[in-house]
Amino acid sequence: MPPQSVVIVGGSVAGLLQGLQLKRSGSNVIVLEQDPSKDRHSHESGVSIGRTVVHLLDKYDATGRPAAIPAKYLSAAWHKWLRVVNTHWAHSMSNWGCLYLILRANFDGLKSETVPNPPQPRKGDGDVEYWPGKRATGLKYDRDAGKVHLQYVDVTTGEEGTVSADTIIAADGVHSTIRKILQVPTRKEYAGYIGWRGTVPESLLSEQTIEYFSNRLNFTVMNGTYFIRRVNRLDICGCPLTWV
Repeated sequence: MPPQSVVIVGGSVAGLLQGLQLKRSGSNVIVLEQDPSKDRHSHESGVSIGRTVVHLLDKYDATGRPAAIPAKYLSAAWHKWLRVVNTHWAHSMSNWGCLYLILRANFDGLKSETVPNPPQPRKGDGDVEYWPGKRATGLKYDRDAGKVHLQYVDVTTGEEGTVSADTIIAADGVHSTIRKILQVPTRKEYAGYIGWRGTVPESLLSEQTIEYFSNRLNFTVMNGTYFIRRVNRLDICGCPLTWV
């Protein structure tokens, strides 16, 4: 049986996926996200989504907006030699911002260019809220009441507050505040490389370039470095050519 009340720390894709499932199960959910911005355009990176996410969206999404486009191939180039590898690899390509806005539309009815008409709640949905600009600062368990009390601070005003729930879910990423509060051992190591990400509007590309990068995930391998490039068609998610 799902908990009656839930607070999720972290309002990114992982937190919203959990929140949407719980909402559809009848739980009352509050999501706290320390980023105060509404649309989070700085996170517009390309992503591939697996079968689990596709299944969850098929089950819980009510927007009718495609969250991903299917791609058939994985290709690699070596310096100027194109398609030295070209293998069949069925997967779904999306964009972080597109996925986030679809989830927000389903979760708390956020309007955006991606989803201008968010769906109404379904029968049996729980009540939900999304609180931007709130950073978790402390946890306390009330054994007698069976509640967890979460302390937070507004990152813009400095105002402090407390919210209580049956269950607290930590979905605040690799630098998790909740893990630090609970003193959960973590190990962070430098991966040995740095990724630079950029985007190019599809309208600035030639048809030949678009065709070369479409329907596949592309690698270009060089000495000591490589590029990952992809095109998500504008009529699906509003995504330009993305490269890393």
